[in-house]
Amino acid sequence: MRAGLLRGAATLALSVALLCGRVGPAVAADPYATRRMMASRYEIHGLVEKAVAEYLKILAEDPDDPQARQRVNALVAAQMPTWLPKEAESAAPFPHEAIELKFDAIGEGAQGEYHLLLTRGAFAAQEGQRWDELHEKGFALIDYAYLWHPVKQRYEVRVAAHWEDSSQTELAQAALRAVAVFHCLAREYLGFDPTGRWGDPVDIWVTQKGEPGARAQGRSIYLYASQTPRPPGEWLREVAHEYGHVSFPGLGGFEDTDDPWVDGHLAELLFPKWLASCGTPEWLPWDVEAWTSEAAQRRALLLSTFRSAGPDGALLEGKDAAARDHFLGLVLEVEDRVGPQTFGEVLKKCPQGTVQHFMTAAEATGVTFGGLSDQETREPS
Repeated sequence: MRAGLLRGAATLALSVALLCGRVGPAVAADPYATRRMMASRYEIHGLVEKAVAEYLKILAEDPDDPQARQRVNALVAAQMPTWLPKEAESAAPFPHEAIELKFDAIGEGAQGEYHLLLTRGAFAAQEGQRWDELHEKGFALIDYAYLWHPVKQRYEVRVAAHWEDSSQTELAQAALRAVAVFHCLAREYLGFDPTGRWGDPVDIWVTQKGEPGARAQGRSIYLYASQTPRPPGEWLREVAHEYGHVSFPGLGGFEDTDDPWVDGHLAELLFPKWLASCGTPEWLPWDVEAWTSEAAQRRALLLSTFRSAGPDGALLEGKDAAARDHFLGLVLEVEDRVGPQTFGEVLKKCPQGTVQHFMTAAEATGVTFGGLSDQETREPS
């Protein structure tokens, strides 16, 4: 009896020791247990971005972690995050590239450099992201451009490109790159978030339908006849023009033209000027030189014509193409004189503005228009 009791006590003591980890082979504790627990809780509450961020932090330290890899793959397949952590650069579960864009310092408050993360997955568009309201049709494929937010310390979606089939992949991804660059240019040189008018990322829709050309509607850009070849630089011009409509405050009133708004023309003239001042990124798509050269010629012509004649009251009240070009010359002159940052302040003071609204806003910054005709000898920049 006594021996049996002793054996029972020893067995109990051994069991307790094993449970406490003091006897037998040690079982390594999971170093990511707390992070996994947090990720699981975020999943339960539908906080996809936070759950993905936790799993990506695990994968950044241990790329072979099977549980984290399985869960982040499943989450991204169900819903693409609207933001990603820094760890996405190395651990994101989809094809992507991280790109750094640097600008010369242009003044106080300028950021100087931007970090982009562009997906290259040609994803199957998820429910709610594939439907185009304007043309009432679905687009099967999608990719995203994320921009690093230095205050929030995360990548946020700023642009999404949608297209119909694999024959359009190269064009759609090129348009995604271009708009991502233009977005950074607008932030750097004009000093405001160009998506602020809409509060959501810009959408690009690439379709084989329609006549060659492009249009903007709300925060969407449409590229038509995608399989029809364009002259060198034409795709960049079209994308820049439509992104100007989406991102710049409206300047218009020219009803007797094919486009009453000049903000598109302004974007296709100013973006290449700003790019030229800081060095064109090697990865900007299409024929950049053809686009920047043509834009520089048109910008010089508009400026020299305006400077030779000075402000013309009749043209500034007109509605046709001649009046539009005269106004463009005036706007370019203001940007050239005050610099892009102050020019951005002028634009912010006249959203959806007329010629008079713009002139009033420019005058508030100290610009005077009466003596511009005396500056005809200045070289357009």
